[in-house]
Amino acid sequence: MTTSDHGTPMSQKIEDERRALHRRFDALGTRLAAALNADRIQGGGWTHKAGQACYGSVTLHHPDGLGFDLSHQGGYHKGGAGRRLTVRGIYPADSNVRHAEAVTVSMDREPTAMARDIVRRWMPGYLAVIGQALESARQADRERAARRALNRRMEQALPGLHAAHVNEHEAPHRHISYWSGGQYSREGAAAHASGSVMLTNDAQHANMKLTDVPADLVLQILALLDARQPLEGTISPRQVAPARKEIHAPPPLTIAGEVLSTAAADAPEPAILPRADDCLF
Repeated sequence: MTTSDHGTPMSQKIEDERRALHRRFDALGTRLAAALNADRIQGGGWTHKAGQACYGSVTLHHPDGLGFDLSHQGGYHKGGAGRRLTVRGIYPADSNVRHAEAVTVSMDREPTAMARDIVRRWMPGYLAVIGQALESARQADRERAARRALNRRMEQALPGLHAAHVNEHEAPHRHISYWSGGQYSREGAAAHASGSVMLTNDAQHANMKLTDVPADLVLQILALLDARQPLEGTISPRQVAPARKEIHAPPPLTIAGEVLSTAAADAPEPAILPRADDCLF
């Protein structure tokens, strides 16, 4: 067993140092959150959580989804340069915005001054992009929900359809599904052909690939793709206006020797113009 100079097992010494570092950054986070709340930064509500980084870290969280992390990168620099904390923003996993540039603050500063320094130097750049990042994440959530719904409908339409090369968490909102058909059909999930379907992000369109399709089925599929023919499907009920009282057509007008419709009878008689030789000068 490896021991330190004082006879303490080395593993125990490392664990003691890790716990002391965690307590130190936990205390720092408590005071930083208190300073941010006292100054009503973004309306207050800040909380913190000390991390498990080797050199120490703490994360500040806001209920609106904002946050930043302070971490010590290790004593690679000498003097004060080696006692600075790096400030980086927290972003949703699905955001694709450019991150605000990180800054450093001295870990020897009083926490209230440190918090105000972060607000002044770093937070404006972060607030300029985090709104877009949060909306990007919300859009990604909506698209995942749309893919989950369509995947469920496709699985009902073709029981052999399944996911591949994705974990259990991602399978419900996967982009690509596969199925085996013909002689390769799965037991209890026979299909006429094999294939795959790849959904767009919003599940409004898809790319489909079919293999080993029987000729008769090819003709049926092509007929469905013909835009000149109306697509057949399930008729959904819809609300219609109340029926109007039937308007009966008037009976025909009878004249000896001929029968005229009401429209013809009601038509005005043509005007009779005088002949040229009837005109008086």
